[in-house]
Amino acid sequence: MTGVTHSSAAHRRTRPAVLGLAATLSVPVLLALTTGLPTPANAAGTARHEVYPVPPGGVYTIHGRGNGHGHGMSQWGAYGAVKVDHLSMNQVLHFYYPHTTLATKSTQRTIRVLLSATDASGRGYVQVKPALGLSVTPSGGKTLVLARKTAKKKAIAGWRLQKQGSSVLLRESVSGTWHTVKTFGSGATISDTAEQIPVVTPSGPISYRGSVVAEIESGAMEAVNDVNVEQYLYSVVPAEMSSSWPTAALQAQAVASRSYARHGLNNPKASWYDVDGDTRDQAYGGVGIETARTTNAVNATAGETIVDGHNRAIMAQYASADGGWTVSGGVSYLPSEADPYDGAIPNTDHAWTRSVAASTLEAAYPKLGKLEDIDITGRDGDGLWGGRVTELTLVGSHSSVQLSGSALQATLGFGSTWFRPTPLPAAPAQLSAKAKGSTVTITWQAPHSVSGASPVSGYLVTLAPGKHSAKVSAKVLTESVAKLAAGTYTVRVAALSKAGTGPTASTTVTVGK
Repeated sequence: MTGVTHSSAAHRRTRPAVLGLAATLSVPVLLALTTGLPTPANAAGTARHEVYPVPPGGVYTIHGRGNGHGHGMSQWGAYGAVKVDHLSMNQVLHFYYPHTTLATKSTQRTIRVLLSATDASGRGYVQVKPALGLSVTPSGGKTLVLARKTAKKKAIAGWRLQKQGSSVLLRESVSGTWHTVKTFGSGATISDTAEQIPVVTPSGPISYRGSVVAEIESGAMEAVNDVNVEQYLYSVVPAEMSSSWPTAALQAQAVASRSYARHGLNNPKASWYDVDGDTRDQAYGGVGIETARTTNAVNATAGETIVDGHNRAIMAQYASADGGWTVSGGVSYLPSEADPYDGAIPNTDHAWTRSVAASTLEAAYPKLGKLEDIDITGRDGDGLWGGRVTELTLVGSHSSVQLSGSALQATLGFGSTWFRPTPLPAAPAQLSAKAKGSTVTITWQAPHSVSGASPVSGYLVTLAPGKHSAKVSAKVLTESVAKLAAGTYTVRVAALSKAGTGPTASTTVTVGK
């Protein structure tokens, strides 16, 4: 699941009254990073026709909202709901996960977490640091103590369970050299009397509670942490939410994470593990990131799980920020609905701005040639600007490229699919042209306001037929053209901006003989 970051100011709105968590929870929701839910009913969205020409400087200013998939609880929203609106944990959960109830489940369940941080499949081994009480038990075999020194009193620097063909070797590192001590079958379990396994990962040592199973699965070495669900949450909650946040927000995170984990227990990823130990499911950093405040939040809600009408743990997805509107997950407890709490605390996940050069898109999609404009052709219909982008077309000098909003999001590294390039100003208002003799006097008013539009930097005035073309400053709302031949002329005025030239206002005028 996406974690949290720090953010910018956001517009405050009146918030609805939220009742406590009674027999049923009823209101909106966001998601985590995994899939598996039905396709949202509004996935097709609404047709749009938004054209954004390449700005004169070749760089788009993109405004966006939200960070993450937008399903289930907004973490920044939970923070705002508690800090600003003084909601309780129950009220936060009531808002984000409707049509559900809270149930207290057993705290004795064990979850199997794939330790992607070890890169066991890539490295071909699982390595641990020697520690007092460390042991290894092969499948169906006797437990062996993993000593810290050899029989000759030489220090052992590390222990490995390493894949060799279809077997696993137990190896020790002494004086910089690895030696094979035993050969096991397809795997073994590493345990510690303190239930904290000091695993060596490519990024450094990480201690995990429970035990670590190193085994060959589908021809690759894998590492799986067998750990009590509550102890698993000791690491998940601080990895997903800042421990400095209010207690009720931390407790809401604990309950959502527990519910998500128990949903994983009921819907395992494979026969040999339940969930991934990273943001594909929930961030998981081991014992070293545990804090007293987050551990207290887990303990205070021990066993509390969000369940559906069949008493099954829900897939309680969540993400950093939804930008003010949640995304449907295709189930009743993950609806699409306005979120008045996301943005209550200023943060750059709620609303953000990025600069994107046209050359970046040309490099990513070479068949375009020279990029001419971005046409947004579909949005989901929810929220500001019409909501998240579902479809768009990049129009180039050689060809056009049709993309989904998520495809462009991935290419440009946006936080979400809810984005919009800076719009052009509207056409000038109240355009008129009057002839007196051979002189035409043109007047107009500033364009009507367009939300978020690039400021008007001037106006382009043209007459046709003929070659008259003039640029005037933004403060000038008139232009005179003298010594014109008799005839009828078309007058055009367009607003200029950093985002490009806006649409044209036009009228005709006749010059007499």
